[in-house]
Order: sequence, then structure tokens, then C-alpha cells
Amino acid sequence: MNTKEKIFDVSLDLFSKKGYDSVSLREIAEEVGIKKSSIYSHYASKEAILMDIFEYFTNQFKYDELLNNKDLMLTSDNEILLESPEQFYHIGSEAIKVMLSEERNLKIWKLIFIQMHYNENIRLFFQNEILVKPLIFWNGFFTILKEKKIIRQDLNPEQLAKEYYSFPIYLFVEMCAKYDDIPQNCLDNFFKEAEEHAKFLLECIKVR
Repeated sequence: MNTKEKIFDVSLDLFSKKGYDSVSLREIAEEVGIKKSSIYSHYASKEAILMDIFEYFTNQFKYDELLNNKDLMLTSDNEILLESPEQFYHIGSEAIKVMLSEERNLKIWKLIFIQMHYNENIRLFFQNEILVKPLIFWNGFFTILKEKKIIRQDLNPEQLAKEYYSFPIYLFVEMCAKYDDIPQNCLDNFFKEAEEHAKFLLECIKVR
């Protein structure tokens, strides 16, 4: 691991535990084992480190092979989506589970959820990447199911997307508030509960 990677990891660890605004560049440098001035060879500021963390996180969704495989494409001819929406959800859930198994990614999620009320950059990132984009995806998901008459025609896809997505968000915020280091069994239970909720909701709205 080179110096820039060490700065990245140490900063992320401190930000996720103590809060972005409570961590100084001097503290980061001391944890890395370098002088504060040496950080500027890699990052122009503390905010630049935060932006690099966000870019890393965003790229996970853009380029992750599991999250971008053809089985998760929102198209009206996706056989998995049309034949078993529950399986479609399960595939995506497993992909997210793999991503969260990486310690870096889990710390970034924690940083975002806990610090979004204290830092404008984090709040905007949460709003765009954690709320808006996923809701657009799930709105598309329910829109296709409605167009194909898999779910009832009197339902609003946008409202369903919010209902569908709000429960796992609640579960994750609850975990982040409870643990500094989330135990693996709690993370496993999170995915189990989220998937059970997804199956329950789909069962309630499918055409009989």
C-alpha cells in the first residue's frame, strides 16, 4: 500500500468513527506516520480526501461487474425481472452484500449515514447517490411491472419505490447508530430482513 492509499484508509477510518469535521489533517498525518506537509503531495485539502472517498464509492456502482450484469438491466424484456421480480431483487441484494463485505465500502456507508447532517458535501452526496438514484431505479422497476400487468394497475410506481426502499434504509441507519464496527451476523441479518420485506411487498401488490 502506497502513502496515498494509507492516507485514504486512515482518513476514512477516522471520518467514519469520529466524524469528518472532528478530524484534522495533523491527526491523519500522525496516524499514517508522516508529516502534515507530506499530505499535500497527495491531496490539496481534507475536503479533497473526502471527494476522493466519494469518487471511489461512486465507481463501485458504475463499474462493479455484479451490479452491472445483464440480469439487473431494467428492460421490458428482462426474463428474470418479468418471471420473478423476487429473484431480480435477490440478485441485486447479493451484489450489494458482496460490495459491503469490503471494509472500505462499509465504512463509507457509515460515514455517509452518520455524518450527512453535519456536512453539506456529505448531505448532498447522500441525497443524490443514496436516495435519488436508487429511487429512480426502483421507480423504473415498478413501472415495468405495472406496464406488464404483473402488479395492480391502480398502484403508483413512485410511491411503491419509496415504500420498497425506505425499509432497508431504516435498517441500515439503525445498524450504523448501534455499532462502531458492524458485526458480520448483523449485516447478514440486514440482508435477510430486507429481502423478506421485498417479498412481502411484492406478494401484496401482484395481480391475483
